[in-house]
Amino acid sequence: MLFLISSAPDTKEFKTAYKLAKDMSAEICLLQNAVYASRNSDDNGLYVLHDDLQLRGINENEISGKRIDYGQLVDLMTKTDKVVGLF
Repeated sequence: MLFLISSAPDTKEFKTAYKLAKDMSAEICLLQNAVYASRNSDDNGLYVLHDDLQLRGINENEISGKRIDYGQLVDLMTKTDKVVGLF
């Protein structure tokens, strides 16, 4: 299962989605404002959308997790049995 999370890390929505994904041992991809969470995380199992990092001025050396582009995101979503979008 893949969780797509876009809410900023300081929101209730992000915290709920992240906890739920972790409890379910799901893969997590951070999009939009959620990419900020990759800066304060020691979770190397995250996927982080590269374009959203660039738009927010975050250097890839500052993040944990794997940086992916849109093509890789589409590939990840198509090979995963279930995709859950949590915004």
